[in-house]
Amino acid sequence: MDNYAYQPEENNGRPFTISRYPPRNIQNDYLVEVHSRGKIFKHHSFYKRLSILLVILAALFLIGLIILIVLYTKSKENICISNECLRTATNLKFSLDLSADPCEDFYRYTCGKWSEEHPNHGWWSSFSSFTTITEKVAIASLNALTKASVDKDEDEPEALRKSRDFYKSCMDVDAIDDLGMTPMYQYLKRVNLPLLPSYITKTEAEKANFIFDWMKSETRIKQIFMMDIFIGAAVDANIFNGSENVIYIGQIYQKCPLPSPLKKTKKQTGSSIINKQDKNDETEVSYEELSKTINTNIIKYVLQQFALNNTKDVPNDELLQKAASIIIDTSEAIEEIVANCTDPDTEDTNTFSVTFEALQKMTDKNLAIPQPNLWNDYLSNLFDGTNITINPEKDLLYVTDMDLLYLNKIMKFVSDSPGINLELYMWWATVYAMIINTSSDVVEYISKQMSVFSSGSSSVARARSLECALLVENYMGYAVSYALADESFPNTTKPKVERMVHELKSAFVKHVNSINWMDSATKKVTLEKSKEMITFIGYPDWLFEKGELDKYYDDVIIKSDRYLDNMINTIISINLKQLNKLRKQHIRDWYSEPIEVNAFNSFSDNAINVPMAILSFPMYHLGLEVLNYGSIGTILGHELTHGFDNIGRKHDKYGNYVQWWTNKTIETFENLTECFVAQYDNYTVEGVEEHVKGRKTLGENLADNGGLNQAYSAYESYVKTFGEEPKLPGFEDFSNYQMFFIAYGSIWCETTTIEDLKDQLEYDEHCPNSVRVIATLQNSEDFSRHFNCPAGSRMNPKKKCKIW
Repeated sequence: MDNYAYQPEENNGRPFTISRYPPRNIQNDYLVEVHSRGKIFKHHSFYKRLSILLVILAALFLIGLIILIVLYTKSKENICISNECLRTATNLKFSLDLSADPCEDFYRYTCGKWSEEHPNHGWWSSFSSFTTITEKVAIASLNALTKASVDKDEDEPEALRKSRDFYKSCMDVDAIDDLGMTPMYQYLKRVNLPLLPSYITKTEAEKANFIFDWMKSETRIKQIFMMDIFIGAAVDANIFNGSENVIYIGQIYQKCPLPSPLKKTKKQTGSSIINKQDKNDETEVSYEELSKTINTNIIKYVLQQFALNNTKDVPNDELLQKAASIIIDTSEAIEEIVANCTDPDTEDTNTFSVTFEALQKMTDKNLAIPQPNLWNDYLSNLFDGTNITINPEKDLLYVTDMDLLYLNKIMKFVSDSPGINLELYMWWATVYAMIINTSSDVVEYISKQMSVFSSGSSSVARARSLECALLVENYMGYAVSYALADESFPNTTKPKVERMVHELKSAFVKHVNSINWMDSATKKVTLEKSKEMITFIGYPDWLFEKGELDKYYDDVIIKSDRYLDNMINTIISINLKQLNKLRKQHIRDWYSEPIEVNAFNSFSDNAINVPMAILSFPMYHLGLEVLNYGSIGTILGHELTHGFDNIGRKHDKYGNYVQWWTNKTIETFENLTECFVAQYDNYTVEGVEEHVKGRKTLGENLADNGGLNQAYSAYESYVKTFGEEPKLPGFEDFSNYQMFFIAYGSIWCETTTIEDLKDQLEYDEHCPNSVRVIATLQNSEDFSRHFNCPAGSRMNPKKKCKIW
């Protein structure tokens, strides 16, 4: 009990005493009575207690306030509110379909509403996250190309002005119409062809004795148009010794890069027609019949136009019909030869070098009349005008088994064909490559004939301005890249991407060290290859070096009113650069142009190319590294893994095609790939009801799976180094690792058609995007763990495939 707990009542202002003795009548004012001192002490105690209480309450209030402030501040710090995060959050929020079960269909979960927010306006046959970047780049290019050149700006490269003149020539429809078909005439002459085919102008007797130097035309067409007619040839790195460039010869593979009304193959364009007729027309017309009718109409029309422009006589319909039949039959015969010399189920074929003499003997053995010096003449003509002189005694030619088979068959076909027919076919191939880029009336007729191939599709013609911007991107990509590139890129974005690549490589090294299916000798050389793999990011260093861009386009003549000439002059320049590489040291360099929306792995260079265009939203600059790793990180991991897929693993650290893995590891690897082949073979695409081709898509599937795993592991390392990242606004209920997988799924969102899906399943080495997401994540234990997917659910099957 407190000593001052009891207080007696006061009497007339004086306290009662409890003293034994009455007080003495002594005045001691300077002293305090005992009773008075106790009272004061009691008052002091009260205030002291009150003060302590108030201090405690104030302290508690202050502590609470501090806690609230800290929690509020911490809450604000744990949610990213940067512009990049807000943009990404909005994009994802309106793409996800949260009504879907992520453990049953993660593609629908991430992309279920993407099409609603990203409708295909008809400019593209399919519309995806990649297409959104392509569009954005095209519009930026359009703005750069329409910007008026500043004459006083001495720092602006001449190449950029050339690109703007190129664009003007594309847009100047009046100048194109005024020139009509006349720009084609000079090129026909340069490739040793007449203005009108001899089949039309010669008599039957003259046709029978007609002699045609097809080899001369073949090589000149290749020089000017980079187009293979009967023979394919190219200069590239030696597959066995990547330090040198050699000649490859064999099957035709280069089509003319000029814009064409038929960029798709025959089957691709025909599928929608046949389906449409099956459903809506009682009379079925086969694709072959329809195609032949349309091609015949176009050939006859073009021949008539050339005749009207160059002679007064119009060929009769019977003659035109025969000419069209010869052209179509020749084309089909070549297609059949190509098909018979192609094995779609073979990953690659045996490549070897041969001498001129050896190849001559091989191709002569099936000919009724041998053609001496055939390959010496062909290559000497092809390299005419370059800095190279062909030496048949020293130069070697590189072919595959299938190339050799093709050359034997095509040489027999050419040898057995009348010269008049060969000239007619080559004339048509050359004219058809150019004619769609001439007068409007010709273009309109051909387009109308070809429109049946897109019957029922939702395609909408792009504005000519955008078409021209895309065309200049294609022909003068480095010049356009210069206009769009950010000079600060090497000091801002590039270091971050380089760090990401470093983390991906470290993750790959960690994985290689952990696997048990690869022996130690193979692990050693595999890690060496990973270390030697180089990455080209953004754009080449020389792009902003004074004078270098102009040097690159120095031999390209561009005039603002010569559209067709500008395209062909650019093609000639590109071709000359390629041919002049022969015998020069092969340098590991850029494989693509900076404005290409893609990434690449060059096996022969052991190099990854990451153009600046793909390093943009929605692939990159997403606000948080977890999102960047889930998107662009998986793409970079994909390219890294390509170096060790079913084809890449056959190229060593120098890019040479040699056996550098042990037989035991190769056998184990191939056995493991069968898991992926079986898994992907089992997928059917909704609406198509056709199976994915697991073996054809194997390389891409291995890269998808490995890329995801390396990116996830790399991000784990990032978190260990830099700590946990904030949350994305609106996604506070998701863990960052869940956001990693959401970012991955979102980059593959697309709007497509049944026809495009059928074409992709038939021709593409990539799976449809929905399969790429679902199949890859089904093999990921990390995904199933973070989304708590029950064992045996669709996204978490018991059997999983894994190599990388």
